[in-house]
Amino acid sequence: MMEKSQLPKIAIGQVRKLDSIDGIASSRLVAIAEVDAMDATCLVFLLGNATDAATPRDVVISKHTAALPYDIALMGDYLSRADQGRLASNPIIGKLSQELIQAIRHAVDISPFGAINIDESKYSVEVGSFPAQKYDAVWTFRDAEAANFSLLTFVRNKSSLNFAVRFYQINHQNPSAFDDPEVNLDALRFRAISKERIEVAA
Repeated sequence: MMEKSQLPKIAIGQVRKLDSIDGIASSRLVAIAEVDAMDATCLVFLLGNATDAATPRDVVISKHTAALPYDIALMGDYLSRADQGRLASNPIIGKLSQELIQAIRHAVDISPFGAINIDESKYSVEVGSFPAQKYDAVWTFRDAEAANFSLLTFVRNKSSLNFAVRFYQINHQNPSAFDDPEVNLDALRFRAISKERIEVAA
């Protein structure tokens, strides 16, 4: 097995296994949708092999398009954040184009309900057509997948102290990063305190 340092860096479009959390959630295949070096996280789409049960919110991707040994379904509604550390030690087992990832994200964003619309011929994919209905087997399966996925991922809290500390540590030598009006107030405070210490020391 390759050392972690020898594996390619995480990048948009890669298909990797997101590690399980012992006793809490099982590992799943995901596609990287966005990489954030600031806090070593990334956004991931959940992938599944139940292509026959893909709903109009899913995109079925052939094994040739995904460079995988099997077809997969990208579950458009399941996009969340994961720590890169729980992906980085796992090899790349497939690859989607960045253009396809962006097209799916756009399609999901502009159609939060009902079927998503994507140029199937352009990207060599198919939008699912299985009509999942509440309380049927497919609905139960999707509920279970959603619950497992939510335990493997998280929603970043930009107002948290941890986020502020990390933001400051990475950007303390880049003043322009603090010009964004949405910068965490604690991060601005850390910068102000640091600046005062430098001025006093001088």
